[in-house]
Amino acid sequence: MTSSACLDLLRRANAHLNSFFARFSGAPVLGVSEEVEALRQVEKTLRAVGALLDEGFDDIKDRETQDEIAQYRANLIRLRRELAIMQGSALDRRTRLFARQKHLHAAQAWTAASRATH
Repeated sequence: MTSSACLDLLRRANAHLNSFFARFSGAPVLGVSEEVEALRQVEKTLRAVGALLDEGFDDIKDRETQDEIAQYRANLIRLRRELAIMQGSALDRRTRLFARQKHLHAAQAWTAASRATH
């Protein structure tokens, strides 16, 4: 891969990750299709850059590419934190949904028992 193609891929990856952060950082996980699609796109981005890294680009020494690599590394660290936060939010939401489901089942049982006694 040429140095300009590497630079372009890294710039697009960083821009995509920054867009993901802008949209989803600090937002509670809702489980909507927009979140799922955004995570799929993040995975696609990570795979594309991963393939670049597998090829190796030690011979690329220009400052712009090195800056993009540094930014990508910083984005990976932030992504790891954000995904952990999203996972925690999703688990909290799941816990709340299970509690609601339990209450609904209890209400259904009460309603059925109440009808049976009348």
